[in-house]
Amino acid sequence: MTDLRTIFSGRQIACHRGAICLLIIILAASINLLNADTIYVVNSQSRTLSRIDTATDNVQNVFAQLGNIPNKVVVGEDYLWSVNSGDNAVQKIDRETGAVLANILVANGSNPWDAFLHEGFLYVTGLFTNKVYRINTQTGLVTGSVSVGYAPEALCVVGGKLYICNAGNYAQNYSGSSVSVIDIASFSVLKTISVNANPQYITLHNGLLHISCTGNWTDVAGSITIINPITDTITHTLPLGGTPGSIWINNQNQAYVADSNGVNLYSYHAMDFNITHGADNPLAGGGSEVGGSPTMLAVLVPNWGSSATVKIFRPDLSNWKQYTVGMVPTDMKVAPSSSAIEDALVSQPIKISTYPNPIRAGELLQFSSAKALNGELSLYNLKGQLIAKQHFSGESNALSTSNLDCGCYIYKISTDDDKKGKQAVTGKVIVVH
Repeated sequence: MTDLRTIFSGRQIACHRGAICLLIIILAASINLLNADTIYVVNSQSRTLSRIDTATDNVQNVFAQLGNIPNKVVVGEDYLWSVNSGDNAVQKIDRETGAVLANILVANGSNPWDAFLHEGFLYVTGLFTNKVYRINTQTGLVTGSVSVGYAPEALCVVGGKLYICNAGNYAQNYSGSSVSVIDIASFSVLKTISVNANPQYITLHNGLLHISCTGNWTDVAGSITIINPITDTITHTLPLGGTPGSIWINNQNQAYVADSNGVNLYSYHAMDFNITHGADNPLAGGGSEVGGSPTMLAVLVPNWGSSATVKIFRPDLSNWKQYTVGMVPTDMKVAPSSSAIEDALVSQPIKISTYPNPIRAGELLQFSSAKALNGELSLYNLKGQLIAKQHFSGESNALSTSNLDCGCYIYKISTDDDKKGKQAVTGKVIVVH
């Protein structure tokens, strides 16, 4: 006769094994979901928006039906915004379903090119009107416009200012290539900064603006211009060569630059500004757009005349996988997937960058974050004495070091986030002669 204890013991072991297997599956799925990214691609000729779920490898090449000559897509928390040049309009799209919720006219004849979402407003460049338009995302109304330089394209907000890349007059070898600086509060131009030919892309990293100047496609080679948004001056110009396009910078400060011709991939270091791979030694596997996350690098290969390809590389640039999207792509955005597991299990700490550090006494020390913060910035000496204190607001703030002696200081930035509660981050600053 079989011992019942043996049966129950076997069942318990089986149950334990099953529970462990189930737990492993759940954890693996959770980790996979947490590391997942969503990739959006604007297929201009197909007039569709592709949506790629990198966790499941599911590709929806008609996630949304776009308007006439779609050019760029902006990814918000709940909505997507497609900039449709041919319709002089912007489409508001539900990020979860792909449903088109509104079609917002920018201005007749404006040929909207790109857009930037900031604090409830969408700022849109009008390539043919040489203006920037401000749209209220709640009402869908254009609430203002301001004239900038010739052929405005990419744009970015930092420290209460809006930066616009003006490509210049292509018929006159891109004369007038510049960056307009707009005060958001008054919505007026503060300054115009002359840059190299044909600035088309802009990104913010460690408190500095990186601007990709494509050149004139023939005898004027492309370059990267670095602008300090505190002083609104050019700090570095990198002779990258070729026809550089969009820029993506990873958390190791390595910048990858796409090729507007869709062929090459360039790179440089975003802290010491040394060119790693320029036009004379580009990386293999190039494309017309580049993006990424801590777990991968995505490159959009246009395959002019046929369906485009999104190639995924691991952080070490080894090949991983690829996806087929639509015809004549003009934009690609990589965005973290929104999920309940991510909200519940992942607590993203505040990440603050300081520049320059070490810093010479008398210079402005800039603090920047990837997202807008609201809190206090405190500076202490090594004895724990409070040296300076001020309000921290937005993505970028500056602190004067004119009254500081040479030495080591500790900064503390405290914030009170609605979702994450009170948080604080500290770091060291070195002041030198």
